[in-house]
Amino acid sequence: MRNTPFFDGVTQSEVTIAGQPAKVPIFYYDGTATQAVFAARLGALRRLMPDPRYCPARLAPGIGAVAITCFEYRDTDIGPYNELAISVILNEPWFLPNLPGMALVRGLRRRQLHAWVHHLPVTTEIARAGGVDFYSYPKFIAGIDFERGAARRVCRLSEGAEHILTLSGKLLDTPRSEQFQLFSHLWMDRQPQSSEFKISASAMGVTMSPAAATLELGERHPIARELAELIAWRRPLQYQYLARFEGILYGPEHLSLALLSRAGARPAAAQRAQAGR
Repeated sequence: MRNTPFFDGVTQSEVTIAGQPAKVPIFYYDGTATQAVFAARLGALRRLMPDPRYCPARLAPGIGAVAITCFEYRDTDIGPYNELAISVILNEPWFLPNLPGMALVRGLRRRQLHAWVHHLPVTTEIARAGGVDFYSYPKFIAGIDFERGAARRVCRLSEGAEHILTLSGKLLDTPRSEQFQLFSHLWMDRQPQSSEFKISASAMGVTMSPAAATLELGERHPIARELAELIAWRRPLQYQYLARFEGILYGPEHLSLALLSRAGARPAAAQRAQAGR
């Protein structure tokens, strides 16, 4: 879906990531995604936050929300890769009254989701390095494999021989097309960091049915054990299936001097290496 109007008016800058040429913002031309939102123990979610300015959204007394999102990027500015986000939905800004369900209601009304990104495994080194160096995303290389059957789409996450999780979701009807924003909240150089991922879904389905998806967790991997303690019920509160979407990952919002120095050093180093050949 290259050269569509969704990307019009967005200027990209040349950068070097993991020794390879890239552009920022990064354009995602063709992808599929599934997302399931699970009830989670609010006290445990609060203990994950690095700073009081990150406030997990309250769904009910003692209950917050964890989202597991499986991305299959078929065509991007940094090549194809897969990604799985484990995120805590936030009450944003943190000082607003954290009344039960209000953060989700605000997000749905504005078509915006604010989340603390807790784990973000990917399948390629350029995706890992760019996310870590420029945004401080908690990325690591993992196996993220998709299977599509007649009625379900299955995503399996593993690291080495260790199974972490498997999310199996229905292939919903996709009558909706809409644009929305995912705001990732991060922690970089002991300061808040954030980024915006703007998505244009051309084929999308949403359901509140708990039967729409199932979550299976591994037994030994630390992330699997952590999720087993966090998640209160392994059936989703909400499930989305994006059969096809485009996206724009904008640069990090907070450009500290340290980050600007790192960003400037990489293209310069690449130019020196090119000149020496």
